Amino acid sequence: MVTSKDNLEDETEDDDLFETEFRQYKRTYYMTKMGVDIVSDDFLADQAACYVQAIQWILHYYYHGVQSWSWYYPYHYAPFLSDIRNISTLRIHFELGKPFKPFEQLLAVLPAASKNLLPTCYQHLMTSEDSPIIEYYPPDFKTDLNGKQQEWEAVVLIPFIDEKRLLEAMETCNHSLKKEERKRNQHSECLMCWYDRDTEFVYPSPWPEKFPAIERCCTRYKIISLDAWRVDINKNKITRVDQKALYFCGFPTLKHIKHKFFLKKSGVQVFQQSSRGENMMLEILVDAESDELTIENVASSVLGKSVFVNWPHLEEARVVAVSDGETKFYLEEPPGTQKLYSGRTAPPSKVVHLGDKEQSNWAKEVQGISEHYLRRKGIIINETSGVVYAQLLTGLSLTSDDLLDRSDFSLASDELV
Repeated sequence: MVTSKDNLEDETEDDDLFETEFRQYKRTYYMTKMGVDIVSDDFLADQAACYVQAIQWILHYYYHGVQSWSWYYPYHYAPFLSDIRNISTLRIHFELGKPFKPFEQLLAVLPAASKNLLPTCYQHLMTSEDSPIIEYYPPDFKTDLNGKQQEWEAVVLIPFIDEKRLLEAMETCNHSLKKEERKRNQHSECLMCWYDRDTEFVYPSPWPEKFPAIERCCTRYKIISLDAWRVDINKNKITRVDQKALYFCGFPTLKHIKHKFFLKKSGVQVFQQSSRGENMMLEILVDAESDELTIENVASSVLGKSVFVNWPHLEEARVVAVSDGETKFYLEEPPGTQKLYSGRTAPPSKVVHLGDKEQSNWAKEVQGISEHYLRRKGIIINETSGVVYAQLLTGLSLTSDDLLDRSDFSLASDELV
């Protein structure tokens, strides 16, 4: 007879065996992929630090602008997530540096086969055996599919270019640049162009042999400094969020909605095919307080306001209507209105009672939403008593006072259950 104690011991042994095999698998990965002889604690700590630094660079890039022009991730492969630990005391600092000029950037990324895209004076740096940086342009190199299927997805195993050596090698050639090449090899301001029906002129072709002139050009432009894209981390309000609410727009989170999770074979679609194995399913739990909410209460609390939709990815949107299948409340605004109603300001609204056809359509909408979440996201919605219709926010504008202008809403409707 098998006792529960025996089962517990078997499970413990299985867990120990799995952990041992997993550690060995990771050790083999680091030794073969990264060429280390010993997977030491210092090596893993460096892996974790570099990876966290990479994530921080990316977040800065999207929310504050470039924090370093010269920093790069110094490995071809990433570490295991389980090895990114003990990072709470990391102090990450970036040196801003300077961006590459156009020809410097091209020489840093192009293979030797594309040398003709560069001025003649630089081409020998990619092909000559006497070039001080010739090792960065190997004619033959290895690639690693690393679990991928297509050749273009492979990791290209060539050395990372040393910025200082690259610039020093180019310095000896710069005097040979032609006048027009020097003009091309510089940074310039950004141009913001727009259509103006009252402006019309002939725009001459910069390359008449290939492109004709624009006979009726109705475009105006203004110059925008490169510094306009850099946002001071300490002063801007873009990334200041309510830490209690923890609504990080655009970032997936399983907070805010009560749910449970479990593994089940449900055929969730992955890459347009139904998966054959088990899926991690999320089942939304009914909040006891939601039974006391009426559609009138929901409409008065969210209509015309900003909400987050498409959980768990949290996209900001403006509520334009709510319905329980019998009654529908919606904003009554002039066409093209994209206004948010904050505070106690009551939005202009109208209520209608749905006929049999509209009620049938509402039921089909609910069914469609439920099936979409189940088949594409593995989320079980269960019973639905109301639908909120919303317009997705497509952009934010930063004003001169570091205030956010939330006036750019798309007109396409989205639904939130």
